[in-house]
Amino acid sequence: MVVYAALILTMLFWGISFVASKYVLAYLTPLTYMALRFVLSAAVLGGFAARLKGPRLRRREHLLVFATALAEPIAYFLFESYGLTFTTASKAALIVAATPAMVMVAARLFLKEAMTRRGILAVALSIVGIALVVGGDPTVAWSEPGSYLGDLLVLGSVLSAAVYIVFARFLTQSHSPVKITFYQITWGALVFVVLWAFQGPGDRVISLSPIAWMSMAFLVLGATLGAFLLYNFALSRVPAGQAALFINAIPVVTAVAGWAFLGERLSALQIVGGCVVVTSVAWNNLPGARRQSDATILR
Repeated sequence: MVVYAALILTMLFWGISFVASKYVLAYLTPLTYMALRFVLSAAVLGGFAARLKGPRLRRREHLLVFATALAEPIAYFLFESYGLTFTTASKAALIVAATPAMVMVAARLFLKEAMTRRGILAVALSIVGIALVVGGDPTVAWSEPGSYLGDLLVLGSVLSAAVYIVFARFLTQSHSPVKITFYQITWGALVFVVLWAFQGPGDRVISLSPIAWMSMAFLVLGATLGAFLLYNFALSRVPAGQAALFINAIPVVTAVAGWAFLGERLSALQIVGGCVVVTSVAWNNLPGARRQSDATILR
């Protein structure tokens, strides 16, 4: 139950983060926003991580942690941010919905995790649900022109997420999720600061409004520290493919948060789609869902 509570909280944090980011991005460029978010997160977590005991990371593991951070947050945020400038949000949401399927395949290849019929069907059902959530948004115009370049960049974020989940699953089997999260966030902060320095004259952070600062506080403490700590903890306890399916609940949380905080409309079709996604995730995690008898496809 603790693991599932961690996964649910993670999806709540990440889902609401899209709304919080809107308030901050009204004042800052994406690179300034990402640099500030991860620098503050690394500073807060550093004090706790310094007190941790346990085995030190070997050189190979340090390289693997850097690769994890390079995948997410670095590559994931860059691919997603720039991809959305070339393609539509509706297409991007459906492409990102392929993440659990990508993780299942990667986990099978590199972690030797089993693939089950229940898991595959749950992923397919969740993608249908996301299509309903996106399609039910009255502001979405499916006829908007989208670029193949944008689609490929968003697909890059899917691959990045899959690499992160598989690597983090491997690393958290022998090291504390707090330690792995600290290194992951610190590497992300360093890279984003370097990229921010190259963008030229930046924004004045002092110009943020009170609600933007409150949003930034949530993004640091909730969507970054809380979410990555909780998700890495969950990855230390459950298979990567099982944890990945929860990611498809993020658009549902975002739709509800947009309705609650931004006054966005929530249609009946979106509510139905949200119920489909939640049902697919719950069904895949029912007691006995991971048993041997659950029609293993590949092991």
